[in-house]
Amino acid sequence: IFVILITSFVSFIFLTHSELNSYFRSVIATLLFLSNLYFYKTTPYFSSESDLEPLLHTWSLSVEEQFYIIFPVVLLFFTKFFKKYIFLFFIFVLISSLLICQFLALKTGGTLNFYFTLSRAWELALGAICAYIIIYKNLTFSILLKNLLSIIGIITILFSIFYFNRQTLYPSLYTLFPAIGTALIILFANKGTYVQKILSIKLFVCAGLISYSLYLWHQPILAFGRAFFDDFSITLKIILLLSSLLLSIFSYHFIEKIFRDKNKVNLKIFLTTGLIITILLISFSYLNVNFFSKNSTETLLAKLLVKKGAVYTTRMDERQFIKNRIIYENLNPKVLVIGSSRIMQVSNENFNQQVLNLGVSGASIEDHIAITQMALEKFDVDTILLGADPWLFNRYDYSSRWKSISNEYKLSLKNIRSNIKGNNIIKNVNYEDSFFYEKFLERFYNFLNIRKLGLEIKTTQIDNLTKDVILRDGKRVYGKREIQKKLKPKLLEYSMGIYEFSDENYAVYKSFIKHLVNVHKKDVILVLSPYYLPSYELTIPAKPFYLKAENKFRELSKETNVKIIGSYDASLTVCDNNEFHDSMHPKDSCMAKIIDMIN
Repeated sequence: IFVILITSFVSFIFLTHSELNSYFRSVIATLLFLSNLYFYKTTPYFSSESDLEPLLHTWSLSVEEQFYIIFPVVLLFFTKFFKKYIFLFFIFVLISSLLICQFLALKTGGTLNFYFTLSRAWELALGAICAYIIIYKNLTFSILLKNLLSIIGIITILFSIFYFNRQTLYPSLYTLFPAIGTALIILFANKGTYVQKILSIKLFVCAGLISYSLYLWHQPILAFGRAFFDDFSITLKIILLLSSLLLSIFSYHFIEKIFRDKNKVNLKIFLTTGLIITILLISFSYLNVNFFSKNSTETLLAKLLVKKGAVYTTRMDERQFIKNRIIYENLNPKVLVIGSSRIMQVSNENFNQQVLNLGVSGASIEDHIAITQMALEKFDVDTILLGADPWLFNRYDYSSRWKSISNEYKLSLKNIRSNIKGNNIIKNVNYEDSFFYEKFLERFYNFLNIRKLGLEIKTTQIDNLTKDVILRDGKRVYGKREIQKKLKPKLLEYSMGIYEFSDENYAVYKSFIKHLVNVHKKDVILVLSPYYLPSYELTIPAKPFYLKAENKFRELSKETNVKIIGSYDASLTVCDNNEFHDSMHPKDSCMAKIIDMIN
């Protein structure tokens, strides 16, 4: 609660409107012990956007609190009726949870099982087994064996630190290494062992004492640093980590030690104070969510783009930005571009007609359907280009970013299934009237906030970009730091770590295209954006399903009688290896060649 109070105040200093909206949602989830479920829905742990969530680390606290609430009740039940089977119960929980964990790791690529309580229960069960052995089993081992087993424990933990990376399926069977290593230390690093002597060094003991406070402080401080500083250097990281260390020492002595002392804070005062502050924090967070969802960064950016013709990108909900683009845009486009970041290079330069590119990063089928239907409510276009990315038909593409426009998707799907154009997918809401608390929050934010977004671009900056830019027609222009990266072949993993063709996704997308052609009378073209050839050639032997995905789009083209252009295989196009920003994203020169195939 103390960390959340401080972090909430600081968030007004460093975060944007939309970031504050996300932050205060996470505050509510954290205080209700549900942040693991919240972040599962909104923020994959190993994605780049996770680094910007100040309370991301509280997912593990929620898992622990759920355990602390449920486990004692279950334990009391077993103690009363099945006391002699308690140890077997722990073993059963460990094995079944570990199997769930490994199954989800293979099927989801790690996102669901990372946050899911049942896929983490085996680690907690392992801790319960250790406690049971220590308390009830008087096991005696020689000092030699204790030394050997505790040293093995240290080695397995060090192995995990240096071997595991962002590509490691985690948690999974791999997690047995650090978990068993920890268990071996708990059980066997007794007095007189080498590991016990090492861990008893005063420096390590002090680190252990403040470790929980350090755990609480490090993530918000690093998240604010990443949000505020464009160049997040090693020096800056070290300074921020040292700041975390100082705060940890402070909160250990003045929060942890004081509130653990029953002579200073009795249980009744502790619970009463905690409950009152929690209710006030949840109420305050709710008001902030309500206000900052109305007055979002996405709305500001969309209005500014119409006025200025080009803006710098910033952290935002791209789906809400596109929705606001549609609401405020006054162009009369004839070509609509829908898809992921792999099609964002298509622009006015490729056509003699006005183009509006409404691409969003990692676009899913839901994004395609909702964004297209919203756009057709306002714009009378002739041609629609759909980015035919391979993950669209993947049963195990668990992308969830589309859920910020889930209501629009449901309405769009209803129109498709009813075979009508329908109306009012975008609900017009009057935000002109403000409540007193909203005026207060706006003034409070303007007084405290020092985050200078610098969204507006000056004419002299166009040729010397340091950040990505969005042009009026929707094209993305990458900053020089991105352009100058030297490409190295790597496996194409995005949303394709595990692949299984989904007949349901295919059927929905097919009905969507038929709806565009037959009901809206639009010319639809499927666009297969190529991958960087060395990466593609490296990937195909391990993941031949990229070929299957492309063939499915070609079948769809024949079944719906719409044109298809391009290929994932750059060797089947006229794009060179130097025409890619990275393994996934072709440059505008490559996409210009692909678009020329239309004629």
